[in-house]
Amino acid sequence: MREIEIDERYAFTDKGTSDGTQVKYFKDNMWYKLDRYGGEGEAEELASTVLGLSGYPAKKYVTYHQALINGRPGCVSRNFLRRNEQFITLYRLYMNTTGRDLASVTRMMDYDDAIEFVLDFVLEQTDVDLREYLADIFILDELILNDDRHFNNLGLLYDGESFRPAPIFDNGKSLLIGSDGQPIAKAFSGSFSLNRAYLQEYSSLKLNRQAILSYLDEHSQDISGRASGVLKKNLL
Repeated sequence: MREIEIDERYAFTDKGTSDGTQVKYFKDNMWYKLDRYGGEGEAEELASTVLGLSGYPAKKYVTYHQALINGRPGCVSRNFLRRNEQFITLYRLYMNTTGRDLASVTRMMDYDDAIEFVLDFVLEQTDVDLREYLADIFILDELILNDDRHFNNLGLLYDGESFRPAPIFDNGKSLLIGSDGQPIAKAFSGSFSLNRAYLQEYSSLKLNRQAILSYLDEHSQDISGRASGVLKKNLL
């Protein structure tokens, strides 16, 4: 595992997560993210590996690599923003437009109505159809049991003129990391399978199960039993 020493002046404290404060570092257009619970770096690396093995376009997801950062486990990724581009979460887009909390609004709806409500709102405000984006994320999240895919981890990129879907990122709270029970899906239905099934016809992500299983077997000494067990159970 790569070992990285980085000065504290590059520290960036993110207080906007749903799961507490996380310390990151940003230097030379790279993000260095520390584990909070232990294992997030592995989960991030495995999630991006799964996408890569399945032939998913590299521009549509963030690639993570595990690393020791100032002696602590974590992961490294390249900044996915282009010049003059900003990431706008679905939470922020809805709040800026209506002054209301998107999660509070959709919580009162059935999950299918909530999905359609968000799709319609985003299309109206940005001229972007997020069906494929959400469908691909739902497939990945069902596999890795990501229970932190809230409206601040879903969003679009804006360059001042037009919007486009953000790449898939922030998969660390997966594979039973920091979980003391059965993981629950976020944002829409609490069921990973219901979310996945609703938009599956729009998905471009086709999991290469055989390639992923072969990878897990070939790297069994480097992958925790917990992570490997979750993936194999959900793939078979």
